Amino acid sequence: MDTLLESGEVQDFLSRIVTVGRPTSAEMPLEAVQEMLASVDIEPGRPVLVAMPNGPELLALTFALLRLGAVPTLIPPSSPAARTREIARRMGAGALLAPRIAAERYGAERSRPIGSLVEALVLPTECTERFEPGEMILLTSGTSGIFSGCVHHVDALMRNADLHAQAVGQRPGDTVLVNLPLHYSYAFVAQGLSALVRRSRLVVSGPPFTPQSYRTAIREYGVTVSSLTPALIKVLMKDSTDRLPGCLRTLTVGGDQLEPRYVKDLLEQNPELELYVTYGLTEAGPRVATLAAHAEPQRRHASVGLPLPGVRTSLRRNHPEDPWGELIVETDTVLRRKVGTQDNGERTRGGAASGRISTGDLFDIDDDGYLYFKGRTSDFLVIRGDKVSLPSVRRIAGSIPGVVRASTRVYEEERGDVRFDLDVHVHGTDAVDPDWIRKQLHAQLLRSERPRRIVVHADLETEWHK
Repeated sequence: MDTLLESGEVQDFLSRIVTVGRPTSAEMPLEAVQEMLASVDIEPGRPVLVAMPNGPELLALTFALLRLGAVPTLIPPSSPAARTREIARRMGAGALLAPRIAAERYGAERSRPIGSLVEALVLPTECTERFEPGEMILLTSGTSGIFSGCVHHVDALMRNADLHAQAVGQRPGDTVLVNLPLHYSYAFVAQGLSALVRRSRLVVSGPPFTPQSYRTAIREYGVTVSSLTPALIKVLMKDSTDRLPGCLRTLTVGGDQLEPRYVKDLLEQNPELELYVTYGLTEAGPRVATLAAHAEPQRRHASVGLPLPGVRTSLRRNHPEDPWGELIVETDTVLRRKVGTQDNGERTRGGAASGRISTGDLFDIDDDGYLYFKGRTSDFLVIRGDKVSLPSVRRIAGSIPGVVRASTRVYEEERGDVRFDLDVHVHGTDAVDPDWIRKQLHAQLLRSERPRRIVVHADLETEWHK
């Protein structure tokens, strides 16, 4: 591997990490972590699920696994056991790492400690697929299904992190605050790895996010660079119109579309702030484009900017007269392949072999090359900042015994929040209890993925055919 992983720079990076709320960060000597993981007999080329909260432990485990030739697979630490088992089955994972593991839920007697903060559990697997040294799996955060993951090489992820850091002016000596989930590509690459390649100091916080704790962390730790999603920007600005702490030089926004009025308000309230609006997706490695909003006229505040150096974009229109089309991205940091899903679809074709992916997002590109997001072709929502795959919810509901089919209804509440209800069609209204269905769903769904209401219907077509 042509990476930093074999040098002492990774250990120096880990030693500089500060965790908000801890008197001192726990010591995570990389060599010691690697030795402890080696004692678990983790097979080289085998995925290992890492279900850790934000912190230096997650990053130390990831780097140690890569050095051992294993394939770190970052998953939400709040994943229910049933969901984790299904991810493990689809990915062919050989082990699970988490702060605490209820071994009996995985058909095992006990887990074993890895230091004082992590436990390991070897998982049975029949999967024969092997991965190459340096590869890791990043989940797609709901865009392509909740069990879908993208295989990337860590070298490509570091290249993408460096391109992003260049675009937002990140430099050595910066203090970067991470309060987004590190198990998703935006925070892991654009914050975690960018701090490594740029030799910045990392301050790790939440989730959960509150405006007060966010401002406090910036002030107390002298944060100069921070990243938020549009959902968190809205929470922050709803809470207060006060200026952000003066030490914060750079704020980047990614994960979804930020409406131009919020860009305008942020810049008016913080005239010295460097504000960057970004676009990316896990399949691309993940960052694609960046807008330096503070340096652009207001008419471009609806844009996500220009492609990063070396990234080429184009549009695929179904009809020549269409005003916009699906964005096609060509870059040397695209995924190698997709795993964990039976529905690969157009977006997973090509990968590293062609350097090209279809994003599933609709865009317009102006004469100067600026990208303007217009909508999505895929069937998912953004709820409280999390991407929710409605087809995955429907498939899980349809797999419940007694359920014939399931459908979703999307609506907007008075406050503007997007929600969805689930209609479950069964063989008879007295055959399946709604509370029982909800319990089965909650065993596999994260909180943001759960329907607001579940309505049970008799499937009349099935009844009529009986």
